[in-house]
Amino acid sequence: MKSHPQNLLLAAICLGLAACATHHRSQVPEAPIKAPAPAPLAIGTVSLVNEDLGFVLVQTAQTPEAGTPLQVRTRDGQETALLKVSTAQQRPFIIADVMKGKPHVGEIVTK
Repeated sequence: MKSHPQNLLLAAICLGLAACATHHRSQVPEAPIKAPAPAPLAIGTVSLVNEDLGFVLVQTAQTPEAGTPLQVRTRDGQETALLKVSTAQQRPFIIADVMKGKPHVGEIVTK
């Protein structure tokens, strides 16, 4: 049987393609999907703001520990102030010192 160069070339190409199809490519691990940050937990509303002394009165059903950081947000979720719970508490109210920003009466207080 006579061998034709074209047949040999065709056979080599077919073997090469078959080898490429069975070769396992190293897979690059995908970056882990990050879970979305949990939504802030609303704990109450700002009832009074004392700008001169830098504190707010928060109406809440919870009694967070003194020193707990809180955020004040508008109804659409924009942060307006950062607070720190003080030791003075009289249910259903807590007093929190304004650390940053400008809170307003009626805004939502979150943890």
